[in-house]
Amino acid sequence: MRRHLVTALVSLPAAVLVLLGLPLALERDDQAVRQLTHARMEQARQMKDLAVEVARGGGSATARQRIADFQDRTGGRVQVYDLTGRALVGALCILSADELREREPVQAALRGDVVDSAEQRVSWQAAELVVAVPVIEAGQMVAVIVICSFLDELQIDVLTQWTLIGVVALFALAVGAFLAEPLARWILRPIRHLERAARDFAAGDHHARVPVGQGPPELRVLAETFNHLAEQVQHQVHVQQSFVADASHQLRSPLVALFLRLENLEPYVDGAGAARLGLALAEADRMSRILNALLLLARSESQGQPRQPVDALAVLEERVASWRLVAAPKSVGIDIDTADEPDQLAAAIPGTLDQILDVFLDNALKVSPSGSRLRLRIVSDGPVVAVQCQDQGPGMSAADRSRACDRFWRGPDAAPDEGSGLGLAIAASLARANGGEILLECVPTGGLHAEVRLPAWQPQREPSASRPAIEPARG
Repeated sequence: MRRHLVTALVSLPAAVLVLLGLPLALERDDQAVRQLTHARMEQARQMKDLAVEVARGGGSATARQRIADFQDRTGGRVQVYDLTGRALVGALCILSADELREREPVQAALRGDVVDSAEQRVSWQAAELVVAVPVIEAGQMVAVIVICSFLDELQIDVLTQWTLIGVVALFALAVGAFLAEPLARWILRPIRHLERAARDFAAGDHHARVPVGQGPPELRVLAETFNHLAEQVQHQVHVQQSFVADASHQLRSPLVALFLRLENLEPYVDGAGAARLGLALAEADRMSRILNALLLLARSESQGQPRQPVDALAVLEERVASWRLVAAPKSVGIDIDTADEPDQLAAAIPGTLDQILDVFLDNALKVSPSGSRLRLRIVSDGPVVAVQCQDQGPGMSAADRSRACDRFWRGPDAAPDEGSGLGLAIAASLARANGGEILLECVPTGGLHAEVRLPAWQPQREPSASRPAIEPARG
């Protein structure tokens, strides 16, 4: 955009200079020719007495001297013709007397017509200017005065004017080009700040703001509007998170009390009532899990927690050791592939990678058939550390994978009391809080490939969230 703006700032003055300067230069050229033509015609009229004298008595020495003086003084060369077109007296010209007599101004004067200077169309590039005036004495035309003028000096003046106009135009363009770049930067600086703030805000940094004291007034108003909008969105998000956290926290105590009261009823209920009490206890337990998930989700969406180096392999081994106790009764094995990347440090908020892996393993064990195995491994590629989990379950369709990280979304085959639909939503939120992401892919041999991608720990600087492509594991 800056290149286009600089081009526009330079092109517009250039177009104005061409559209205005060129007609102005041409008009000055035409005006110079008209002024010279008008001056020569006035000078021809002032030499009326000379023409009358020559017409009556012939070319005397006095007449020739006056013509020579006029030529020395003005550069114009005078010719006097009688009514038949015969040259009586005059100075030397480029054209001969006969050739000069054939010129249209001379022919018109011999007919008694006067061509006004405004009606003559003479180019400044012509070799010679010719003006002719009939001499009237006592109501009768007695002679014709012709003045010839070289246009060398006029051409030099015209070229000088063109050069001056060109120098001024080039200087104006140079100044415009010199000022266009800083002017474009001054105009676009607020837009760059706005773009950066909008990108950071979209990435989850709700504290991103735009400086309001830079650029044109219109862009300052836009920056103030963006800041106001960002404050409103930040406030609403904070209110929503606080509400979820507060509501979940406040509901835990009465829910625990309800659960205990239901358990205390077991000695007093038998038969069909015991089965119904068991269903009530199951629903209370499910509500407790949902509340715990909501609390975890609210905490994961809060910003400002610093990232620290986390040993991804150590976390993976610790979580797998715990989940093997759950997988053993289901005859599901869990393998860790450490052949590729033995030790990897990820930049993450402490405790978040553990929770993400718990979600992966919990979901994988729910869908894994008896006798199958879960395969987990860590892959590193430059600034990214990825932890992958692959099961041998039924997998998910593309439509289901696109919605799997939505809150309270559950698969079409999920049992009514199976899960809360918040697991992957929590995992995705925790990954975003670390500057990473969650990927779900279908395995050609069957099953689901779940992957969390986190920034690798950089000791000298804050880890970036760049994510080069990493090939998922294939069974």
